[in-house]
Amino acid sequence: MKRGWFLVVFLLGLSPAWAIDVSPSKNTHPNIIDDTPRKHWSLFSLRFGDPKRIEKANQVNLHNLEARLQVERNPFSLASLHDRLDTVALRLTFQVLNKGKRTYAFRFPNAQRYDFVLRDAVNQPIYVWSADKDFLPIQGMSMLDPGDCLTFTDVLPIQDLDHPLSPGAYRVEMTLAGYPEVTAATSLTVVP
Repeated sequence: MKRGWFLVVFLLGLSPAWAIDVSPSKNTHPNIIDDTPRKHWSLFSLRFGDPKRIEKANQVNLHNLEARLQVERNPFSLASLHDRLDTVALRLTFQVLNKGKRTYAFRFPNAQRYDFVLRDAVNQPIYVWSADKDFLPIQGMSMLDPGDCLTFTDVLPIQDLDHPLSPGAYRVEMTLAGYPEVTAATSLTVVP
């Protein structure tokens, strides 16, 4: 047998078939119009189209997330409020780190991605960032790969607070919008 014929015989005789005949003259499609109740039909398989399986696959494992919050200018000096050359705001940096092995999709019902609260020594809220804001009703999603982090930076406007700060200890909490379990907090010290 010649070498060329062996290759043809091998390709035709022993190779598995990777195609499916979908000729319109044959009844190769599933009968979806019959009396058996079905929730849905998927081209690939019924099990891949199950909404409960898809929802479970898209769930975020909160144990694999680490939230961090950093406040610049901590401790904050009230003397800086009298310096006209200095902008009086505290910069907040909120990070959500994926320590797991899967990519997670965070879904947001509107344009808000985070919120933060400044609390006094007795844990009463002094300032809530989202209280005076309107968010566009545009749904969004952020993907977080393993080892990566989502980073959000904003400022806490000291001059815009309803009540002036006095020296003492405060608490800043920042939370991922729609995921109240993904939160980080840190203390803020205000000095004279």
